[in-house]
This record gives sequence, structure tokens and C-alpha cells, in this order.
Amino acid sequence: MTRYVAFLRAVNVGKRIVKMEHLRQLLDAAGFKNITTYIQSGNVMFASRSNNAAALSEKIEKLLLATYGFEVPAIIRQVSELENVIKNTPFPGVVPDKTTQVYITFLSGNAGPHAPGVIASLQSAAETLHMNNREVYTLIRKNLEIKPLDVIARLEKKLGIPCTTRNWATVNKVIW
Repeated sequence: MTRYVAFLRAVNVGKRIVKMEHLRQLLDAAGFKNITTYIQSGNVMFASRSNNAAALSEKIEKLLLATYGFEVPAIIRQVSELENVIKNTPFPGVVPDKTTQVYITFLSGNAGPHAPGVIASLQSAAETLHMNNREVYTLIRKNLEIKPLDVIARLEKKLGIPCTTRNWATVNKVIW
């Protein structure tokens, strides 16, 4: 069995409520194994015999649409991929605190040849971005009077593909 983490985009925001207990029951009934969730922001850990993350993502998305009536992008990574995401951080030694945060944006697919230009256009004194494969690492320095997460919201729009973001602590906790 392969271990996965599904990052559900924009759940439990506004009217897009997905109770984690119900979600676990729903995925269990759909054949997913060893299902757990972490906090209410749509982090789902599970195991599957399938090695096709794209098919698993599609299955979860269709299930959520049929159940809740709204689209929820499910961006899936194998646990081994997440271990590499952590190991390959471009910000080694940075310990997030009140003034410095690290976020990882998970892209639903390849960003395309325009991605380096997008990343370069979003750099600032307060925000440092680094792309590695299908992840964008963002270091935000909050003590410079910048509204945190502005760059992350612009990232998805400029890349033109669905993505979702988690903080460094969450990414480290969902590896099981």
C-alpha cells in the first residue's frame, strides 16, 4: 500500500464546509484505507493500492462534488514525495516564528515554462519564493509590514493552475 496525503483546497472557508469525520467516512466507503485527517483545513492522510495519484485525486474530487455540491481540488502527494519536499527546503535552518513563516504551495501539475518569470515577479524584500518541481516554497518576513499570504494568492492566479498552500508545521505533521 502506498501512503498519500491529499491537500483539499479551500474547504471550511465560507460556505464550503466539509466535516472531517464525515470526510473520513466518505473516503472509507469509497475504498480508501487507514484514513486520518489533520486539523479542519482539508489535510487527509490515507493509503491505497493504486500508484496513480492523478486517478486518486480525480476520484476524491468527483466524490466531494457529488456529496457536497461544490468543486474541491484535491492535490495529492505520496508521503515519500513530502519527505523530499521537507528535505529539499531552500530555507534550511529557518525556524518559523512570529516574524518569519515558511509556506509550501502544492501545484496540481507542472506550471509550464512561464513559471520562473512568475516566481521572479513575486519576489520582494518581505517574500522570497523558490520553485522545486511541483512545489513553491515561500519565506515571508512579517515584520516588514506586509500582509502575509498576499503573494500566495497571486501565485495561483499567475501560474494558472490549481494549487493549495500549507504552512511548514502542517507539512511536517502530515507525514505519517
